[in-house]
Amino acid sequence: MVERIGLPDEVDTVMRDLEANGESLPADGMDAVQGLANPERRVESWQTLKSMLGDDPCGFRMLYWMLYAAGAYTFPEYCRLGIPDNVFDSTMACFTRFVEEHKVSYGDYGFDRDFWTYRQLSTRLFRLSNLEFELACDAKDVPSVAGVPRVINLHIPSDAHLDPDHCDQSIARSRSFFARFFPDWPGVPYMCESWLLSPALEQLLPEHAHILDFQHRFDILETRPDAQDWREWVFQRDPAPIADLPERTSLQRAMKQFLLDGGKVGIGIGRLR
Repeated sequence: MVERIGLPDEVDTVMRDLEANGESLPADGMDAVQGLANPERRVESWQTLKSMLGDDPCGFRMLYWMLYAAGAYTFPEYCRLGIPDNVFDSTMACFTRFVEEHKVSYGDYGFDRDFWTYRQLSTRLFRLSNLEFELACDAKDVPSVAGVPRVINLHIPSDAHLDPDHCDQSIARSRSFFARFFPDWPGVPYMCESWLLSPALEQLLPEHAHILDFQHRFDILETRPDAQDWREWVFQRDPAPIADLPERTSLQRAMKQFLLDGGKVGIGIGRLR
């Protein structure tokens, strides 16, 4: 798995050291690792594994076992479904992206997204070209405003390109992908919950900015102005007071001033048109 997803050398070394030093779990721990790949057991299995691993300050033991699950259980399920290897590799590259984001935010490598990645491991979230798409039917994952029990949640990775061509290609690919591999999900609406759908961005970005082009693909059904997602995605989790936030990009500068003036960014929840 390490080679397939191109982990940074430093993290690669940690994974290999854990292997060489006999990293292991008792039988119920191994059962939890297998359960990460089961849509019905994934949350309970993650919680069990989290508790069992205990003190894991950089998250590398959790990363080790999640990568183990990807290779031992998720990949065979991809093969059973006939999903191409390149989709598996692109999807599982989330682990590489997350440890790299950790370094950007905190200055060193770590893994703190285990609360999220059981979605990828349970063959419910896929990266298809530029964007990610998640088959969602658990109540906590389906926005109540959607008004239906099942949706396809659209997620935007931090390295995604939001220009119209890339987005068109990814959305079109997702429709053909789900029609082929998950034909029991026809006509399910696409939903997105993101700071990128915040109405406040209309005041902060040029009229033809790609972020606004992306936002305008959706009917905004609900907003949550107090959500703090902007701090993670625009300011890389910088905990500083608003007055001390960085101004390295035009969006950072505009958003910082907007916040200082009493504005709220929050998030929007939208349905793809």
